[in-house]
Amino acid sequence: MAATLLGGAALGPVFDMLLKAVIDVGIKIATFRSKFQSLNNTLNEIKPVFDDIERLNKALDGRDYEIEMFKKQLLAGEELVRKCSKTKCYDALKKWNYSRKLTKLENSLVRFCQVHGFIQVCRDSKIILVNVIEHGKKLDQISSMLRAISLRNGSSIGFTNSNGSSGWMNGNSFGSTNGNGFSGWSDEPQVSDAVVGFDLPLQELKVKLLEEKEQVVVLSAPAGCGKTTLAAMVCREHDIKAKYRDILFVTVSEKASIRRIVGEIFETKGYKVTDFASEHGAIGQLENLLRRNTSQPVLLVLDDVWSESEFVIESFMFQIHGFKILVTSRFVFPKFDTYKLKLLSEKDAKALFYSSAFKDSIPNVRLDLVHKVVRSCCGFPLALKVVGRSLCGQPELIWFNRVMLQSKRHILFPTENDLLRTLRTSIDALNEIDLYSSEATTLRDFYLDLGSFPEDHRIHAAALLDMWVERYNLDEDGMKAMAIFFQLSSQNLVNLALARKDAPAVLGLHNLHYIQQHDLLRELVIHQCDKETVEERKRLYINIKGNDFPKWWSQQRLQPLQAEVLSIFTDEDFVSDWYDMQFPKVEVLVLNFETKTYNLPPFVEQMSQLKTLIVTNNCFFPAKLNNFQLCSLLNLKRISLERLSVTSIFTANLQLPNLRKISFIMCEIGEAFENSAANMFYIWPKLVEMNIEYCNDLVEVPTEICDLVDLKKLSICYCHELVSLPEELGKLTNLEVLRLHSCTKLSELPMSVVKLNRLGFLDVYDCVELDFLPTEMDQLCSLRTICMGSRLGFTELPNSVLRLVKLEDVVCDEETASLWEHYKERLRNLRITVIKEDINLNLLHKSLFI
Repeated sequence: MAATLLGGAALGPVFDMLLKAVIDVGIKIATFRSKFQSLNNTLNEIKPVFDDIERLNKALDGRDYEIEMFKKQLLAGEELVRKCSKTKCYDALKKWNYSRKLTKLENSLVRFCQVHGFIQVCRDSKIILVNVIEHGKKLDQISSMLRAISLRNGSSIGFTNSNGSSGWMNGNSFGSTNGNGFSGWSDEPQVSDAVVGFDLPLQELKVKLLEEKEQVVVLSAPAGCGKTTLAAMVCREHDIKAKYRDILFVTVSEKASIRRIVGEIFETKGYKVTDFASEHGAIGQLENLLRRNTSQPVLLVLDDVWSESEFVIESFMFQIHGFKILVTSRFVFPKFDTYKLKLLSEKDAKALFYSSAFKDSIPNVRLDLVHKVVRSCCGFPLALKVVGRSLCGQPELIWFNRVMLQSKRHILFPTENDLLRTLRTSIDALNEIDLYSSEATTLRDFYLDLGSFPEDHRIHAAALLDMWVERYNLDEDGMKAMAIFFQLSSQNLVNLALARKDAPAVLGLHNLHYIQQHDLLRELVIHQCDKETVEERKRLYINIKGNDFPKWWSQQRLQPLQAEVLSIFTDEDFVSDWYDMQFPKVEVLVLNFETKTYNLPPFVEQMSQLKTLIVTNNCFFPAKLNNFQLCSLLNLKRISLERLSVTSIFTANLQLPNLRKISFIMCEIGEAFENSAANMFYIWPKLVEMNIEYCNDLVEVPTEICDLVDLKKLSICYCHELVSLPEELGKLTNLEVLRLHSCTKLSELPMSVVKLNRLGFLDVYDCVELDFLPTEMDQLCSLRTICMGSRLGFTELPNSVLRLVKLEDVVCDEETASLWEHYKERLRNLRITVIKEDINLNLLHKSLFI
């Protein structure tokens, strides 16, 4: 039978035979039921990839010789499943052996789709299109089929030019769909289910995008009207997705940079971002990329374009058939076809406000008060949501005071400034919430700190924690910070990007990737902070374009200043020619820049009260940081560095005797650690926390890191090239938290890890090559929480886990949970939390931090 199937049979029947065997045996045999269920789910997820391969083979008049190895793998899997059905329940060794083989079978199938399947689909798709071009064949049926594949699987055509620039390569390229039907990543924002009043605007905007008249359509409205939401909604419409093969969604914001925009498009599509020599070069590479794929139209969405950035729109107006640009802006561009989004009608405004302010949208206060508040929001969706949430659950007296406050300020407004004043009442209401500080800090204080980060950028939760621990004496584990984030989110002031929605509270800040703030609300924060004179401001937020410093700075007439939080953003045109200033009270310094080389401001050395330093490079490539002379800053406790070449830092005098935490995010770190590891204890003698994330050149952790004997938290996450930890890890006897999340090449833990008798939290989740724990786990006598497992799962646990008497939480996948269930009766305080797994065939990771 197998020989017959290998002799030219189609791929589909072989695949179906394996799927049928899995279903049949899974129903009858309980021994491997969870394995068969997982394998069944995987087969159903990857079946579209096999269907596409078979369709393309038929279109090319058969290429069966290339898929014989795939058939052999499927037949071997079917044979393994049949063998499992004959396994006796008492044969523990055979059960264990077959369980591992089933795991490897599932993994190999997924990897086939991730690599070989995608390569063949792309290669065969390209051959078809080349035939169309060279021979002029009218293959309408095949073209339709390619389009269907692109919409369903996220496949698109890949190529490499002779000059090294890449063509379409799908960021979602290994056969998975993104739920929206788009080919590749489409980075448009999520749309809330509670959208009101957009039915008519959605249809009218869709008509403009479907007709051929104008290449550019501008969606214009004041801030807070829902332009981005409407643009995201129209991108999800079936007839829009049917017309446009690719939909590219890019946020432009006030500081427009063509190189950044093109770089984001390239990265979104999943290939390496080249270092564009100039804006003209970036535009040319994007045009070349688009011209190589003209079989179906492409829609480019430029979100939040400011009036001075009209050149961005004009730069991308390529004369390519079917190519269209949708622009969202609070401004009007007279030369382009414009659709003006109107404010909500009174009926829709009430509906949206009721959904935000009342349980089940049923008012429980006087209607005249409600209607006055609704009218004061003038139909702005954002104002209605934020004000409604701030009044939700409040007694009628609070409503009355709020209405009276607004009437005194004459806030019945038609303009954007009026909107800011309306929203300010919601921010002022945050003063009523006293949170987690010995100095009566309110939620408003925490919220105003968000203005330290650039517009439209995602904010690291850990960066805010670094600020708040030192400013407000928050706990360092982040649990109280997490509560603050949820409070702000509940009032529609921020959006939270959680790693997993079903994750338990014990994960705390580890489950929060980043925070986003609407640009209008950030303007409100700046507006609030700027009410005081420059000399008196506690928070000073400075945006420097080119070398255009604020007048008060360049004139040096205000020294010293009283700011406690200082944030400075410089763009790619800044030449690091700093004016000297005095900031004697600054406790938190946030520096954001966009250049390949950045000179730390010389006045930083004089910030004697500085406790937290956050340095972020917003370019795509690690930048060199000069003048990193901080040894005089004896109060400096926390440093966070993002997208930097750490080698340039270690060559400086980095001796910081009181530093407690250092973070490296998306940094070039490997070479620096190799050359400078011996000096770590000397330069950071009191370090208690080290955080390393997305540092893909880190292969081995140097042994010398184990000399940091005061270290309590070591987090090395998403470092996909890390293969080993030092055996001397057991020397870190004070270590309480060890996180190795998604270190996908790490195959084992050093045996000395069991000497960490103060370790309370261990995270090895998604370490897919790690399939066993040390046999002497019981020596981890303080262990309370462990995160482990992945799609592959662990196959066994050492019996010593029975003696982990303090273990309370195991966070794992379904397969690993079944292993722990056997020990639950003996570990009576144990809670097992199963995290639902979403099969992700996409290995190309778009950074969460861009």
